Amino acid sequence: MSYKIIDTHRIKELVVFTLQFQLPLSYTSASATIPVVARLVRKYEPSRASPSQQPTAASFPESLEALDVVVYLQGGPGFPCAPVLSNSSITKELIDRGFDILYVDQRGTGLSHPIEADLLQDYVKDTSTEAQLAYLMHFRADNIVHDCEAIRSQLGINKWSLLGQSYGGFCSVTYLSMFPQALKQVLITGGIPPINTTVDEVYTRTYLRTSERNERFYEKFPQNVEKVKQIAEYLASHTVTLPNGGNLSVERFQQLGIMFGATGGTDKLHQLVMKFAYDLDTFGKPTHSTLLAVEASHSFDSNVIYALFQEAIYMDGNFPTGASDWAADRLRAGKYVYSAKSPLFFTGEMVFKSMFDDYVELRKLKLLVYAIHANTKWSKLYDVAVLKTLRNQGEGENVVPVAAATYFHDQYVDFEVSMRSKALIGGIRQYITSEFFHNGLRDDPKKILDHLFMLVSGEVE
Repeated sequence: MSYKIIDTHRIKELVVFTLQFQLPLSYTSASATIPVVARLVRKYEPSRASPSQQPTAASFPESLEALDVVVYLQGGPGFPCAPVLSNSSITKELIDRGFDILYVDQRGTGLSHPIEADLLQDYVKDTSTEAQLAYLMHFRADNIVHDCEAIRSQLGINKWSLLGQSYGGFCSVTYLSMFPQALKQVLITGGIPPINTTVDEVYTRTYLRTSERNERFYEKFPQNVEKVKQIAEYLASHTVTLPNGGNLSVERFQQLGIMFGATGGTDKLHQLVMKFAYDLDTFGKPTHSTLLAVEASHSFDSNVIYALFQEAIYMDGNFPTGASDWAADRLRAGKYVYSAKSPLFFTGEMVFKSMFDDYVELRKLKLLVYAIHANTKWSKLYDVAVLKTLRNQGEGENVVPVAAATYFHDQYVDFEVSMRSKALIGGIRQYITSEFFHNGLRDDPKKILDHLFMLVSGEVE
């Protein structure tokens, strides 16, 4: 066995094996190894357990070759898979369909050599920005896919399936480009990537979608026009420090618009705006609980890759776009720029220069992020020639059924851009809906997966 089982535990009718693999930092040159961790989740069967009825490493399958495994690729970039705590949601839907599930913490996240500002100093002894940039380039989707292939090989699995949510869908399309022969079927939810599309076009469309969500927010809660103005005026004229030491600037407050992309997001933001304005009216300042709620609304301090690579994931190596050069900042205009004279719009899934002053952990990475946005050398993530040869049925090479749930009102992954990319992926079938937002898989996993499995099985044409 070329991997270690570092934890085994049972959750009622499930057994979870936590596996650690030592994999190359670089797959193109000699390099050190890094730990990559994945959790294999299986249906618990007492016959596999120890006499104490608690699973141990000894109850791990002797051979995995015959297992029907789905690899779950998490959204992000920069987020690990959530620990499995019960047989519910996505896990239940897949287990009930007879699958074993491999939840992979993508490199740089969770237990897989996590990237944090202070840890980066430990990983890269050369503290120059250039050395740190070169190191981080090993944490893109192509190497995430290489890791998955190395894991598949070490586990002795012939082929497996993918379920890619959001950025995990981007990684799935990279996987299809690089190793289609390793895949039984691929399911993508809210994650068909922009292929051969400039980063400027991505953010032009993102601003358009975010404007639609802002308009809906103010239509639903017209009283918030003045409340948001009140809050912005207060933040513009006061230095407000969050509980962890971060700055609450107007721009950071606007970033709460990321809530719009999920079901119930407008209601959630309304509650926060109402509470903040109430605090100002009652106490003349925001309370600790309100500041804590704002701070907890973002993951940039705890998941720094999410901030560092937010625009880098659109640099696919196919299109001569040069550097991303802070596309979201460059395209910011109109109601997205604070003015006391007009309603203030919230921003969405975007990264701005000011964040590297406002967020405690991001401050430490300011020089590095500027280097990332100036970088012009990007690895190739998608092979359009291979993608076009994919087929959903038949015999021979590159037969991989692919189905995608595409959300018409997706704030994060633009519908129109997704449809253009869809034309480049041979045989892909889509479930297009306006019923869900970007979090459709979490919102109703049964409905989403029912549709996708019908599509890949050929039950619906």
